[in-house]
Amino acid sequence: MELRAGERLGERSVDGRVDDRADDRELARGWAWRWTAWPSWPVTPLVLVLAAVAVAADMLSSWLAVPPWYLGQVLVSPGLGVGVALVFAVGARNVGWSRASWRAWREVLMLGAPIVTIWALAFPRSVIAFADMEGVVLAIATEELVYRFAAVLLFGALFARLAGNDWRDLARWGDGPAIGAIVASAVLFGVLPGHVEQMTGAANVASFFSVALLLGYSTVRTGSLLPGFLVHLALDLAALAFFAGELPGILRVLVDAGALVGLVLGAMLAGRRLGLRRRVPRVIDLREISLDPAAP
Repeated sequence: MELRAGERLGERSVDGRVDDRADDRELARGWAWRWTAWPSWPVTPLVLVLAAVAVAADMLSSWLAVPPWYLGQVLVSPGLGVGVALVFAVGARNVGWSRASWRAWREVLMLGAPIVTIWALAFPRSVIAFADMEGVVLAIATEELVYRFAAVLLFGALFARLAGNDWRDLARWGDGPAIGAIVASAVLFGVLPGHVEQMTGAANVASFFSVALLLGYSTVRTGSLLPGFLVHLALDLAALAFFAGELPGILRVLVDAGALVGLVLGAMLAGRRLGLRRRVPRVIDLREISLDPAAP
């Protein structure tokens, strides 16, 4: 098909004449921020072994209460130690312990860390003893390491391998395996015995899984474990205070909503700063693309 000088594809009217108004039509313009990449979590056989051991150890200790493992006088899951070893195997810089990650999350870390720390230290001793508070902090750290990190690595590598993608790095898994790993990890987190006991209805089930999905998504999308840990701790402190009658229901809702909204906004901003979330055009006009293969 030949085009006359000044004509473009799609500019002829039904009767064959060139539509002189084609150049005057308004095209959809504008830009949107979209996630275009995943962070790097290197995966090796050693990483997979540690991830599997961490998940198995925490699930067994949660359901069967074996093996008993103490840190001082605090009973903790053996998955904690394996999770810490997994951090070093993957690289602490890759999971948020770097200046680039701290700068990307600076608002959440600078505001959230002092607030949550002071709240934990000043928590009413009539509600929970200090030793028990240590147990709460360590339990949350274990859950973040196991279900937002180890389980994601395990499921993500498996799903990437099944999809025919490179399983050796989170950055090359692809969207499907990465999202699938987040969902599978959230399901595993939701069936912990302490959570199952609290699931008395559909609303409770939805709340547990939605929070687990949000925590997992923000962690995996930005590669940092620290913000999710702070938000998780704030949610649990609010729940403990509420059930002890020290925090009104409306304040608990405000604390939970503020923490979760802050996590979402922080993840979006951190993604931009880390180069994982970029501006892309909403609509690309194919008529502006040259048909000449020799053109740049």
